[in-house]
Amino acid sequence: MDRVILAFSKAETADKITRMLDGSGFEVCCVCRSGDELLRAAIELDASLVIMGFKIGGMLAENIASELPPDIKLMAIVRADAADMLSGEGIFVLPLPVNRQSLISSIEIFLGVIEKRRKTRRRSEDEKIIDTAKLYLMEKHHMTEEQAHRFLQKRSMDTGAKLTDTARLILHI
Repeated sequence: MDRVILAFSKAETADKITRMLDGSGFEVCCVCRSGDELLRAAIELDASLVIMGFKIGGMLAENIASELPPDIKLMAIVRADAADMLSGEGIFVLPLPVNRQSLISSIEIFLGVIEKRRKTRRRSEDEKIIDTAKLYLMEKHHMTEEQAHRFLQKRSMDTGAKLTDTARLILHI
């Protein structure tokens, strides 16, 4: 679960964003009311994203972005007419009005969550193919699981193929 720091001067704005993120897989770990508080929280907490408005406590989003640790990304939710005013590198600008779905989709794209899920899904598919090939070797050639795994590994190394590709060849798929 990705952790998010919210930074809004108005408590009701932070509450609204918190409600939008509820149940989305993103956990609001902190709500900050000033730029200094935000920068301290960014250093102390294990968060991957800061969501804020155009500015907080006199600090513009691009100033905040330049002072954040490099592994924390910044999303600014701003009026459409102010979106062009934010030009800092690494700032994702989301124009108002924003609804729950557009917020969550934007965060997922910005953080690469969709790509992470695809890779996880791909990995589990590959693991199933490898396990099926090991079962085939165990049943047809009376190998233990360890022997079947070593056979797949050795065949992969000898041919220079990926383990999953070797498993597919053995299964004829």
